[in-house]
Amino acid sequence: MVEEPSLNESPPMSPRIDVTMEEKEMFETEPTNKSPPRLMITQMVLENFKSYAGIKTIGPFHKCFSSVVGPNGSGKSNVIDAMLFVFGKRAKKLRLNKVSELIHSSAAYKDDPLEFARVSVYFQEIRDTGDGDEEYEVIPNSEIVVTRYAKRDNSSQYKLDGKNVSFKQVASYLQSKGIDLDNNRFLILQGEVEMISMMPPKGKTENDEGLLEYLEDIIGSNQYVEETNEAAAAVEELTEQRQEKLNRVKAVEKEKEGLEGAKLEAEALLNKEKEIRRKKNILFQLNRHAASVEVKEAETKKEEYKDKLEKERSTIQDASQKITDIENSLAEKNADFDRVNEELIKTKEEFASYERRDIELREEIKHAKENKKKLTTKVQNEAKKEADAEAKGKEAEMSIPDLEAAIEKLTLCKEEEDAKLEAIFEETKGVTDKLRKELEQKSQELAPVTQDRVVFQSALDTALTEVKLLEDSTTRAKEQVNASEKELATLDSKQDEKRQKLSEFEDELAQSQQRIIDAQAEEESLAEKEKVLTKRHAQLTVRIRLYCCSKYYFIIHLIFMCFHLFQIGSSRRSKGVTSSRTIEIQGSCWYSESL
Repeated sequence: MVEEPSLNESPPMSPRIDVTMEEKEMFETEPTNKSPPRLMITQMVLENFKSYAGIKTIGPFHKCFSSVVGPNGSGKSNVIDAMLFVFGKRAKKLRLNKVSELIHSSAAYKDDPLEFARVSVYFQEIRDTGDGDEEYEVIPNSEIVVTRYAKRDNSSQYKLDGKNVSFKQVASYLQSKGIDLDNNRFLILQGEVEMISMMPPKGKTENDEGLLEYLEDIIGSNQYVEETNEAAAAVEELTEQRQEKLNRVKAVEKEKEGLEGAKLEAEALLNKEKEIRRKKNILFQLNRHAASVEVKEAETKKEEYKDKLEKERSTIQDASQKITDIENSLAEKNADFDRVNEELIKTKEEFASYERRDIELREEIKHAKENKKKLTTKVQNEAKKEADAEAKGKEAEMSIPDLEAAIEKLTLCKEEEDAKLEAIFEETKGVTDKLRKELEQKSQELAPVTQDRVVFQSALDTALTEVKLLEDSTTRAKEQVNASEKELATLDSKQDEKRQKLSEFEDELAQSQQRIIDAQAEEESLAEKEKVLTKRHAQLTVRIRLYCCSKYYFIIHLIFMCFHLFQIGSSRRSKGVTSSRTIEIQGSCWYSESL
């Protein structure tokens, strides 16, 4: 039996659960005679959890400090594990591999294993009124229960006051009450106290963790500059990788587009080879079936002849009549055999002609489908062009009234502007006359200079014309050089394409030669099989003919034997009675030797 741990309450000595910064600031504004409210665990209810079978209630807890005592193996650590389980810890943190291992599995439940385990933690908000054990008041309507289930299929489920919720909702609620499940600094497990006490004041390098870094991690004041720089570097690196991948994808797409034609040709070739193999297989199956049918018929005939032979042994007295029947039956069988053989040859010829006709019809259907596809594409293009033309015509017709209105409006505006221009001309007429006279005087003074300017301008135009001619000749020469270079590049690319096609044709020729070799080998194999079947057919025919000849030989000898026995019987009857048993034994011995 595992002893259950007991709760031993002691005076308040441990620190309380911290509240959030907002609540702290709010409480600091309140009067000093009241302490701020805080969460308190009242009890825990465990059902089928680890070493606890059934429903076990642990509590009530002290408002400040509670200890769990008990001998080794009584389940003290399981109480902390239950609290860690409710607060979202994985199975690895609870010294297990799977969530289903949290379910109680003692020998008492080996035949009927339990399906779930449950841990419920009961919280309430209190306000301290003194240092005594009972000196606190409970905030009304502040009780709440957080529950987590562990199921046999390694899944878990959270409940908040009996309602199904997610772990994120539980963590958000507890964080609003001052319990941060993300940083999880409110639970100090075994071994962490010694680790904290052995920490140096500050880490020697940026990778070392000292007490200062530990406290900064607790209060959430870590530096974000380094993370930002790392994120920027990661983004830049990922951008370069993305660009590289995009370039590779584009190159691969171009290669894929270039190989699409070769792929289609190869697929068409493989499909045709597949069809050839399929039809050859059908032909082999037909030949095999025909041979098996012939063998079965021969065996059937053999059994029939055996039965007839037994009947002949029992009906020796009707030998002459049986000879006639056998001859008639043999004639009928030969006629049936000839008829069946002729039908088989005719059927093979018809099958070969049907096969050739099937290939021709398939080619015709393929050609008709290609023509239909081309005509359908052409009809669609013509219909699209016709629709575009009709749409443009409708747009032009719809824009005619707007254009006419715009013309009328612009005509009115022109008339108004012309009237304004005439008025301006009338106002400036006197001023312009005076300026015109001064302009004429100045023009007469500038006449010699203007004449010199004309001479120089003509010389300049001549020089510019010569320069332009030189530039045109240079440009034409450059264009000819560029055209020659482009033509040379085109010839190089065409030469590469021709070489590539030549290589492809050589590969295809090698493959065709290999296929021809395979087909010849297959033809030789078929010829060998045909020889074997022909030989088998000849053997069966010879055996049938030998069997028929042996029957005729037996009947003829039987007649002679009967005649010989008749003579012996006549001669012996003249001498005395002869035993019929001796005659029967001699006759049967002779018959066995003849067979």
